Amino acid sequence: MLKLLKKVTISAVLVVTTSTIYPALGVAADSYRNDKLSGAEQHPLNFKNEKQLVLADQDSQKRAVDAHIQLNYAEEPTAKQATKLNYNPVGWHNYKFKYKKANASIGKSWLFNRGHLIGYQFSGLNDEAKNLVPETAYLNTGALKKSNASNKKAMLYYERGLTKWLKQHKSSRLDYQVTPMYSGNELLPRQIRLSYVGYSSSGEKVKISLKSYREEDGNDSATVVYLNNDSSNAIINYADGTAKNTLHKKADLAAQNEAAEEASSAAASSSARASSEAASSAQASSEAEQSSIAAAQKAASEASASQAAAESSQAAANSAAASSAQAQAAQNQSAATQTYTGESQQIIGNSKSHIYHVPGQAGYYMNSSNAVYFNSEAEAQAAGYRKSLR
Repeated sequence: MLKLLKKVTISAVLVVTTSTIYPALGVAADSYRNDKLSGAEQHPLNFKNEKQLVLADQDSQKRAVDAHIQLNYAEEPTAKQATKLNYNPVGWHNYKFKYKKANASIGKSWLFNRGHLIGYQFSGLNDEAKNLVPETAYLNTGALKKSNASNKKAMLYYERGLTKWLKQHKSSRLDYQVTPMYSGNELLPRQIRLSYVGYSSSGEKVKISLKSYREEDGNDSATVVYLNNDSSNAIINYADGTAKNTLHKKADLAAQNEAAEEASSAAASSSARASSEAASSAQASSEAEQSSIAAAQKAASEASASQAAAESSQAAANSAAASSAQAQAAQNQSAATQTYTGESQQIIGNSKSHIYHVPGQAGYYMNSSNAVYFNSEAEAQAAGYRKSLR
């Protein structure tokens, strides 16, 4: 666990080895490991009844490669941790970035920590270059500011858990390996791998579980966890350690809000125009239908008048025997003018409304005095008629 500290001297068995970067092997489908990253091979140290601390040499780019410790409860450091670190690991930059608090207000916090691979509570080391990498505050402490020891995406959760395990198993030993996982020659690790297993006093391996959903089975009975070196308020360039704040400034936020309001207003205006056009179209359609109805009513009125005239002619014919034949002829002629157009099964147009009807439509039967006959709908449309909507 990182704090800003001065270098202190402790008594411990310190073994420095040259580490080899091993490529990724097979990765289970449900693993949190990024299979494009590589790091030192994961294996527990051989059991010894004494404290072991193994820090791998830095690589050619001055990157920390691997840190490994084996200890029991009594071998944990007791010296108070210093308050400042002086060594800057390769790729080190720092930024005070904005972030959004739980109450939606905006705060500021440091993006990076000088992160210990093996925490001070186990190693007693502060300013050791082989044990330091740039870690986001979120990875290190579980929060963008201050800390959250219950966050299973952060190293603090596992360091607290392993400290508690040592206290509960004072006769046992903890084997703990922490490995930065790099992509090619990038200076900052994209992930940190934790590996831990217990040893009984007789040297038998003991499986350790800290009740985290990120725990996976590792080599030699060890439990492994892969943690991401990222932060929700930053875009990190892992190649050189630079970063950009993803939270916009107030002016940018205001501009974005204004643009969003304008877009919303434009969408509402467009919707209103569409509704208006639809209403106008509906009104035009209604007016056309009303015109058609009025024409039909007028035709019916004319038919009624014609029928009344025919009845009057028939009465005159009955009262005048001498002219009965002539009256009968007049009645037949009147009946002929009242023939319903539907009997012809043609395309019928109304000369007053310029609307045509096909067999089966409501207005197909009209007074023949208004009827115009067509052989096809195409012919009716060519004559300037439109099809009835009913």
